[in-house]
Amino acid sequence: MVSMSGSGSPVAALEQPLSLARQVAQLLVVPVSARLGSQAPPREVLKRLIQEVGIGGIWITEGHVAEALLLIEEAQSWAALPLLVAAEASRGLALQGATSFPHPLGLSRLGSEAERWAEQWGRITAREAAAIGINWLLGPVAEPLGQGLARLALAEEPQLALQLARAFVRGCEQAVPEGILTTARAFPGQGWAEGRANPLLLLKPTADPWCPRLSLTLEELQAGLWLPFRSLVEQVGAISVAPVVLPEWDERWPISFLPGRLTQLLRQEWGFSGLIVAEGLDQGFLDELAVGVGSSPHLLAVRALQAGADLLLAPPDPVAAVTAIVEAVRQGSLDAQAIAQSVTRVLRAKQRLFPSASALLKQVWPALAETDFSLVPGWMGAKDPTDPALCRGFSDEQLKPLLLGDPLAKDSPLAKLFGTRPPLPRVARLGSLLAEQDIAPCQAAMARGGVTGGQALPLPAPPGSWNWIWQDLAPGAETAGLSAASPALSIPAGLGFSPLLSHPLTPLSLLETALGSAGQLIFQAFVEEPLPNYVLDWLQQQRERVAAVVVYGNLSFYRRLQAHFQWANAIHSLNPDPWAQAEAMQRLFPHRLIPEKPEPQPASTNN
Repeated sequence: MVSMSGSGSPVAALEQPLSLARQVAQLLVVPVSARLGSQAPPREVLKRLIQEVGIGGIWITEGHVAEALLLIEEAQSWAALPLLVAAEASRGLALQGATSFPHPLGLSRLGSEAERWAEQWGRITAREAAAIGINWLLGPVAEPLGQGLARLALAEEPQLALQLARAFVRGCEQAVPEGILTTARAFPGQGWAEGRANPLLLLKPTADPWCPRLSLTLEELQAGLWLPFRSLVEQVGAISVAPVVLPEWDERWPISFLPGRLTQLLRQEWGFSGLIVAEGLDQGFLDELAVGVGSSPHLLAVRALQAGADLLLAPPDPVAAVTAIVEAVRQGSLDAQAIAQSVTRVLRAKQRLFPSASALLKQVWPALAETDFSLVPGWMGAKDPTDPALCRGFSDEQLKPLLLGDPLAKDSPLAKLFGTRPPLPRVARLGSLLAEQDIAPCQAAMARGGVTGGQALPLPAPPGSWNWIWQDLAPGAETAGLSAASPALSIPAGLGFSPLLSHPLTPLSLLETALGSAGQLIFQAFVEEPLPNYVLDWLQQQRERVAAVVVYGNLSFYRRLQAHFQWANAIHSLNPDPWAQAEAMQRLFPHRLIPEKPEPQPASTNN
């Protein structure tokens, strides 16, 4: 038995050196929902993958920050070797409760200030990730503006995208000096690949399954689309590769499955020494492609490693993938030395991220460099769920004590899950980070770019939708009503108020312009995620002019916003519908003369 230095957590006995199966397992990263009681995958399955199979990492795909913190603490306690823990980071961490940001393309509109705010965005994102236990950011998007993931690009031009990506990475490094992995996504240009053709327009079926493909030549790619990736090889710790066909190299197989191509291009030509990550292995068209050539979908993992990948992100069946890779090595179709090199890169990254485990890593893998890093806090374990009620999940209010480090109620479900252990060591740090005053200025600066509000706002839902309208009234009064219509987007002129409509991340400049010289206003917001600090601060400053607040969307977000709107007349509705104007305004202003409710107009049809 060996122990992670400084962690105090026992680990399973390890082969020294690692067996082939354990080596292969270190190259797998499994997607996991952080939601308590989630079955994606079931916690007992995840525990077996970590303890018995020995996977190298997990990818947190959803959940609240408190849930993610708890899951990571537990998962790390199961691991013999520390885990890479990844999370999406295209607009801040993709977790509820973390700081969310306006569209990153807004940075490209900020001129000389752009790099400064991109750096700040990176600092905020990375410090929150580190506080939770996330050590690998799936970001920034390095390719210029395009489709799919590239819709979250930093700029429309490759050179500006490169500058802003570098600034983001600098900010991450400043926030987490001990190390955090950043990822240039998604090579070779997923957002620039041709979309799926409409099957109704095909004159005849194609021989091969559809795959996204790039129509640009190699020369065009090197001079444009690939410029940010090539120039970031010294800054980022990983480059993710999407399954995209490059016809000049192969008409059928995506670049991430062509033997030796990633090694030749990224390693030999570009000099990249970090981690090459194959993503999108769970795409359905890849299964069709494998079956079409008489192969098993599990062998896609083999092909990805043959191409030069180090890590497999979200393989559909991790156990089957390990079996297929081990068999390929034994049969000689996959080079054992290439596997060893990938394992070395993965463990070297872990050596930097987990300096307290450096001695253990060198013990099981002597090929690692003799580099020591400053100690970081160890991991704490958590008990397995024992109460069936836990499978129902937890509301944000139930998670709040964990996030704030408060004691758990003795008989609460969380206490049954985690016992009477002291507050998690990371909790206080995370809570303070989420309240930092530098968040709102960064959100506001990115929003000034005007991207989120630069286009016309979506039309409201069709009239006549059934909806739930909620308003807090005096004790004992009716508090909610079911109506065939809901609050409208236009305010009757007879009320004398100016309407102001906002999405959660509408640029502050647009809010100020809309306010103009109007007197009192009714603030309306579509809320699918918490309103950012800069909007709340702005509303507080304008409180004397805000006659009412109408919130559409998530009711729990509305309830939390009430603490900020105690001075305002507020109402909630699941979605907007112009035909509920009279009823909604009557609730908000029962003593005002309200114009009669308009008759619904028949929906127009386009022939």
